[in-house]
Amino acid sequence: MEPVMGVGQGVGSRNPAGGRPVMKSLIKTVGTGPHGSKDLTADQAREAAIQILDGKATPAQTGALLLAIRTKGESDTEMEGFFMEARSRIASRTPAPPILEALDIGDPYDGHTRTPGLAIPAAIWASLAGLKIVLHGYPDLPAKFGVGHTQVWESMGLKITPFEKSVDALRHHGVVCLSQEEFLPEWTRLRPLRQELGLRTLLNTVEKSLNPLNARTMLTGYFHENLASRLHVLLEKIFPGHTVSLIAGSEGSVDLHAHRPTRIHETSSETPQTSRTISPPEGTFPLPSLPLTAQSHAQFALDVLRNRQHPHRPLVRAMAAHFLCRGGVFGSMETALSALPEDCHSPILEKLPE
Repeated sequence: MEPVMGVGQGVGSRNPAGGRPVMKSLIKTVGTGPHGSKDLTADQAREAAIQILDGKATPAQTGALLLAIRTKGESDTEMEGFFMEARSRIASRTPAPPILEALDIGDPYDGHTRTPGLAIPAAIWASLAGLKIVLHGYPDLPAKFGVGHTQVWESMGLKITPFEKSVDALRHHGVVCLSQEEFLPEWTRLRPLRQELGLRTLLNTVEKSLNPLNARTMLTGYFHENLASRLHVLLEKIFPGHTVSLIAGSEGSVDLHAHRPTRIHETSSETPQTSRTISPPEGTFPLPSLPLTAQSHAQFALDVLRNRQHPHRPLVRAMAAHFLCRGGVFGSMETALSALPEDCHSPILEKLPE
């Protein structure tokens, strides 16, 4: 009997049958060519996710499916199927209630390459005004291979929160950073294959919005305007009873731009013409280009939080105020800004060396 070929096995492993028949059929559906390819239904996409996450698909089949979907263009039903399976697995592990009073930050896992990320210092600051905030990620992913949340968090001297203790930690500290390795380990086992492909795939779109602790409010970054309304409708379907906002931040993140207004979609019915924008504070300097290391990005975050004269402190405080508004703590940026303490004396920073 031939062994089941999982993600961790080489493409050249023996498989006389020529691949798993279920995956072969799904690949044929999306990969026939420009005139014959069809979108997968949500059920078909979920079956593909099961085959991939359970290690039943070969690495070649997984790569073929992901690239065929990328070439064809990912459909709403394909995203939905992968969301459904991933969320089902997270639901079986999460320590959180069906809806947790918190804000989930949906930033791209492939991180920042051009400028430092602002979500971590903004989240720490906003947590001092009563908002619970959930950050999550996983490092070294395509397409950018940038510096992400988990790398910066640990380089700041902070510990990734164990998933089973995350709700208690959130209640105590106000902000947590989770690793996908704990709440969806099957997904993280795809990293070597994704690194070999080197491209953005359907997985990039889905993973940032998985909301592992079922936070009531979600703020998700996006890059392509033509995807925003589709993703918004889908997230509202996947997360009924939750409030979802999309923001066209720096490098597809939730970060406010330093040099121009940042577009935000507060409801799925908004268009680029009807959605509003958030302007950076007057006099904001352009963000610096940093070395592509977690240490340099972590030092930037700590400097912003500790130095009253830091040129980007007003921008980070504006982001913190925006988080407070999205999380439902305050109704206006002005009120939220006035509620933020001038200095960021967060308990999670107390034991860090100066």
